[in-house]
Amino acid sequence: MSTFEEQAAKAVESGESPGIVVIAKDKHGKLNYSKTFSRNGGTAYKEDSVLAVASMSKLITSVAAAQLVEKGLVTLDEDLSPLLPSLAKLEILTGFADDGTPITRKRKNPITLRQLLTHSSGTAYGFFDPLLARYVEWKKPRPDAGTVDEAFDLPLMFEPGEGFMYSTGIDRAGQLVEKLTGQSLEEYMKQNIWEPLGMTSTTFSPREHPDIQARQVPMSFRNSDKGVVVETGEQGWFEKGLKEPFGGQGIYTTMPDYMKLLHSLLVDDEKVLKKETAAMFFQPQLSPASKESLLKLMRGLEWAIGEFPQTDEYDWSLGGILIDGDKHEFRRKNTMIWSGAANTFWFIDRTAGVCGVFGTQIMPTFDAKSKSLIAAFEEDVYRRAGKL
Repeated sequence: MSTFEEQAAKAVESGESPGIVVIAKDKHGKLNYSKTFSRNGGTAYKEDSVLAVASMSKLITSVAAAQLVEKGLVTLDEDLSPLLPSLAKLEILTGFADDGTPITRKRKNPITLRQLLTHSSGTAYGFFDPLLARYVEWKKPRPDAGTVDEAFDLPLMFEPGEGFMYSTGIDRAGQLVEKLTGQSLEEYMKQNIWEPLGMTSTTFSPREHPDIQARQVPMSFRNSDKGVVVETGEQGWFEKGLKEPFGGQGIYTTMPDYMKLLHSLLVDDEKVLKKETAAMFFQPQLSPASKESLLKLMRGLEWAIGEFPQTDEYDWSLGGILIDGDKHEFRRKNTMIWSGAANTFWFIDRTAGVCGVFGTQIMPTFDAKSKSLIAAFEEDVYRRAGKL
């Protein structure tokens, strides 16, 4: 079998990938791996290239929200209705009447921060559920919706705490950060996460930072007929028209910057979270009903970037999907993982003592060719660290 580097170089040379940046580190300083791959005639992918990381924003926003808990501004399990009235007013979608109008009912359970961070609050993305997609078609939301309230004024899909659906909950958690601190999400993260970690190329607004914008890599879209990717000036759906920070999808950063957060959580250095708080990012957080809902999803639709074999050993932590067992080939129990729509990917395995990040800019999401490269990279990190 070819090595990851051979596979990545071939993918870039053949036009199957526009470019790749990967970084991996271990807990003890023995592994410090970084590599970039660029194709002739395309945009150069460098270590300091800036990528739209989409849902990789979620981990950073989750850390910000967890800091609020540390500061005593909110708890994980209190009712957030008084703090987030636009979220609190949402009802549960149950179906549609004969004339096509939606049928909703009031929720019974409170919505909590723990639920927002674990995608178990009842909120959802319109494209992940057929019933909600029908609602979006019925509502015909404004095409210029650029605030969290405008973009995600959608009904809940289940009682909070009683299901799982990948969701807009962390964008709502970003609203909570702004509400409780009186700062924009950008200002808060800069002071409390980015500056403490030395993340100097991270922002929600690259246009306001010429140096960052100058290093931004364009989005590429795969030509399904020929299998090659084409760089365009287009944006991904996750970054179009945003008028305020979206904590679940709006961050631009470099892979070295993002690695600083991953490594901080790996070594537990308390630069951004106390040890007891960081521990919850590596512990199961779902209720039994929500976990079963997640497992049902994992058995069906291919909806996650990266390899997730059918082990039935998954939960969700405060920061990402959690490996909840020992059946995986090399991931240890309580490894935390997630990704971004443009086929970016990260993982932290505290037991094995390794973490890694894979950066590219390819749409559409769930790109099969990128998936195989990500799987090869992840396995390569464990091999380089001597953990296979």
